[in-house]
Amino acid sequence: MGTSVSQPSPRNTNWRRVFVCHEDGSIPESRVVKEVWRATEKESISTEIKSRVIFDCYKAVRESKNIPDAIQKFQRSIVETKSNSIVAEFARRAIPYAFQSKSNPSGQWANSLFSEITSYIVSRDASGFVGEKFRNTTVGSLVEYKKNISATIIKAMGSPPGEIKTIRQWEKFVDASISKLKSS
Repeated sequence: MGTSVSQPSPRNTNWRRVFVCHEDGSIPESRVVKEVWRATEKESISTEIKSRVIFDCYKAVRESKNIPDAIQKFQRSIVETKSNSIVAEFARRAIPYAFQSKSNPSGQWANSLFSEITSYIVSRDASGFVGEKFRNTTVGSLVEYKKNISATIIKAMGSPPGEIKTIRQWEKFVDASISKLKSS
């Protein structure tokens, strides 16, 4: 039987504000989102999101009629490019959410991708901040906190983007989205 090990964020000044957010219940979730995305600036997450394989996932959703077709196209891209990563896993997880929107699945996918990534970043650290002296006193309150952060991301992202046709447009969208999340 396997176990899952959380890979926490680095314990450096870049992440200190995020940890304070997990401790202090008076800090709104919108501020948590800002601090998380500011802290990721020194990591390669934005570069990975702007990568060809993640753009391929966007295209797979845009060009597919259903979830299995999109997943199959994306998986083919991962194999061909040998570009699997944690961000690619979040891209895959966002595919089912995308097809909840009948009018703009690829736009919904883009917003869900940012929600999935943020949820992961929050989850890898917030579980260490549960107890009487923290913002989340119980596991139940931690679950609610993470739900609120996901809702905050979707709200901050705004309307899903229109059709993105080129990798350059995708890169601009990612940069604009991260900028929005850091300042929302």
